[in-house]
Amino acid sequence: MLTSALKKLVGLSTEFDSYTLFLLHAKSYRLIKNCVSETLDKHKLSVLDWILLGILFHKPKGCKLIEISISMGVEPPFVTELVAILEKKNFVEIENDPEDRRAKCVLLSKKGEEIIPLVEKEIKKILSQLLDNISSAEFRGYKSTMENMLKNLKNKNNTY
Repeated sequence: MLTSALKKLVGLSTEFDSYTLFLLHAKSYRLIKNCVSETLDKHKLSVLDWILLGILFHKPKGCKLIEISISMGVEPPFVTELVAILEKKNFVEIENDPEDRRAKCVLLSKKGEEIIPLVEKEIKKILSQLLDNISSAEFRGYKSTMENMLKNLKNKNNTY
């Protein structure tokens, strides 16, 4: 599927080459990450911390470690490490899962619930500057493209 998609892109433009695609992706990722990291650093958070807090924000009843691992596309031990760091900073709490006593459930703490809207507002201000000349339709297309690429990779590899 990815091969046919790349063939379509090659057929659309003689200027397309894979290294340009990778270069654009790497540069834009670094730019966004660096701009957002400055804000997150002020709150003693990393980008991965922020992603994990965002997942929990959308799961008010909490989330099992394995669910977080799948959502983030990382191994469970890494999630355990991230959660431990966020617990020490009082952003999350860990409880026994009421449905499975062997499983742990991660929830936002009061501090975690309070910081998310504050940091989200700051990050959206930065992103609005970065996305200034990009229409909402273009941005939705970009987001949809990333989601579809991940879906294609997941279907092909059963990973990520």
